[in-house]
Amino acid sequence: MSSTLRSVFIFLSALTLGLSAGCSGGGSSSGTGPAAAKVVTGVAASGAPINGTLISLKDSSPTPAQLSVVTASDGSYAFNTTGLTPPFLIKVSYTDASGPHNLYSLANDNGITNVTPLTTIVVAQATGSGNLDSFYNNHTSSELVSAASAIPKALGDLQTVLAPLMDQYGAKNFDVLHGQFSANSTGIDAMMDAITVTVANGAVTITDAAGTTPIFSAPVQNITSGTLNPPAQVPVTPAAGNALYTSKCAGCHGSFASSNLKGRAVVANAEGAITANLGGMGILSGMSTADLQSIMDALNSSPVQPAPAPQPPVTGGTTPDGAALYAANCAACHGSLASSKKTGITVVRLQNAISGNVGGMGSLSFAPADLQAIVAVLNPVGSTPAPVPAPVPTPTPTPTPTPVPTPTPTPVVDGANEYASSCAGCHSPLATSNKKGITAARLDSAINGNVGGMGFLSSLTTAVKEAIVAVLGLTPAPTPAPVPTPVPVPVPTPTPVPVPVPTPTPVPSPTPDGAALYSANCAGCHGALSSSNKKGITIARLQNAISGNIGSMGSISLTVTEVQAIVTALTPTTPTPVPTPGPAPTPTPVPVPTPTPVPTPVPVPAPAPDGAALYTSNCAGCHGALASSGKAGATAARIQTAITGNVGNMGFLSTLSSAQVNAIATALVVPTPAPGPTPAPTPTPTPAPACGSCHAIPPATGHHSKHVSKKVACATCHGSGYSTTAFNAATHANGVKNIVTTIGWNSTSRSCSNSCHGKETW
Repeated sequence: MSSTLRSVFIFLSALTLGLSAGCSGGGSSSGTGPAAAKVVTGVAASGAPINGTLISLKDSSPTPAQLSVVTASDGSYAFNTTGLTPPFLIKVSYTDASGPHNLYSLANDNGITNVTPLTTIVVAQATGSGNLDSFYNNHTSSELVSAASAIPKALGDLQTVLAPLMDQYGAKNFDVLHGQFSANSTGIDAMMDAITVTVANGAVTITDAAGTTPIFSAPVQNITSGTLNPPAQVPVTPAAGNALYTSKCAGCHGSFASSNLKGRAVVANAEGAITANLGGMGILSGMSTADLQSIMDALNSSPVQPAPAPQPPVTGGTTPDGAALYAANCAACHGSLASSKKTGITVVRLQNAISGNVGGMGSLSFAPADLQAIVAVLNPVGSTPAPVPAPVPTPTPTPTPTPVPTPTPTPVVDGANEYASSCAGCHSPLATSNKKGITAARLDSAINGNVGGMGFLSSLTTAVKEAIVAVLGLTPAPTPAPVPTPVPVPVPTPTPVPVPVPTPTPVPSPTPDGAALYSANCAGCHGALSSSNKKGITIARLQNAISGNIGSMGSISLTVTEVQAIVTALTPTTPTPVPTPGPAPTPTPVPVPTPTPVPTPVPVPAPAPDGAALYTSNCAGCHGALASSGKAGATAARIQTAITGNVGNMGFLSTLSSAQVNAIATALVVPTPAPGPTPAPTPTPTPAPACGSCHAIPPATGHHSKHVSKKVACATCHGSGYSTTAFNAATHANGVKNIVTTIGWNSTSRSCSNSCHGKETW
């Protein structure tokens, strides 16, 4: 799936979450919020992406509802079909050098549905129509439903009759309707680049791209009766493999001219590396075998270039400022350059972290020179030895036998240094590491499972991993074997009776310190242990939060015993009840007056929960201060429904009692103002100025122009009711910059962090 198409999914998901959470600038929402948005998305392409073009969708209602959007630069599109009735008929119109064209597709339901010349063939057979333009404009609801039921057979027929042609491009049995692909001239897209499809006058015709050589023809109603004459496969040229290498491989393996894979590239090895996600190569899992083979052919047909001779420094050029690049893109997470946790990083590790989106780094985009500049400032002079120049060969007289060199002993890996460069950034310095006692098996499991983004460490050797485990205190130094003493000449002596050796009492494993574990792993988000908002949490809830990566907790790696210790530390202590004194025994034989009964103390009512304090500690982080809360007037029922439904991740508040929820709702009650005197007649207001008379559209301030260039709608950031021609009267021109929090906006730090652009500050 293309990056833009993934972005469309993320955007619609974020928009849906924002709507369901009811976080508009100053109003309130209904109790439960709308249902999640339904989406039809895909790629429109004729080989090349059909971009910047209007694409339309009709539903199957008796009076069809129609939506239209503009395709993105890679041809991707997305329709929000909430409230519409499937199946859906889709049409895109475009013009190229040969004239205007219409392409069609049919979606049985929400999900991926591509629009290409091949999907047009499938729709033509499913509808039995030789004139799809007429069918799109004049079909009935029942005709569209009938065509949708015929789609699976029509798709299967296309895959059968074109199998030899599709196989030439490594796309045999590819689902042209629902398969994920990019318009990048590889696989099925390369096939569409090489052919011309025509559906007209009741017939389907396929020729070569020039339109001169017939390849396939058949009647629309029965394409299986057609004849296929696939052209001889054109060998993949090194130029094509070179281009694929540059776009997919050069970031880690260097430019094509100096690639470290030349002369040793094998498809099987590449497939194995992709499957194992070595160095983050799992992102290439969508590449076909044919594409991989073209890269291998190009690498193996091009001679290995000799290392370039050292060149004198070039003067007058502009060298990227690594320190400035680090400060702008890296310091927010890894600290200032002077105290950075990433000193000693290599270009390959940095590129793998970006390619694998470790810690959300996938939003970064650097030129090779920029990467090198950042790595250079993270490797101070003296930390990396200068390369030794190759010796200049000299004529050798009569050869003499070369003595076998003494094997160089394997250097001992510095576990402390490896921990500092690969682990301390997340798990604290070695002296205070929260991973003391980790085993090699646990470390391997975390790397292989990409726990907390650790998959990028898959390149660590076994020796390096063992060294890290050793310095974390797992493996004690082995006890040296005792030196055998010389055996004296035996002298006949009585055989001594062996003294039984007592079995040593096993030393119990130390109990994990729950309070210390909480401080190291939890206090950063949930406050100090004494005032934690997670008092009373259960083992199941804590483990589910880690497994579900709630609030990015998936990066925490704890044993069952450590989880139990944290839960125990969070268990509220119940004071030991004071026993009720029994009646004093009546002494005998001296008669004593009957004692006056002690009155039962009247129970002191529990203090009412402080709603304002509860709101501040549990709600203000998302909904603002109580005085200006966007949730004023929310009822206890609405709050409880949002917690139960985990709206906006509010499920973690399930520990609040009914009394506490009622107290928060009471604090949010909007006081009814006392009736005042009847106001004087208000003069007729001056008409509101036209949109755009106060500021440009979009406004020239902030990052408006950047978001518009990315085709982000106004409502995405400012909430419902905003567009380039409309605004929400309740929140517009109110002196407040209304931004929804569901996109990652933090009004305190004035920063926005999400998968669209990482973290940025306004």
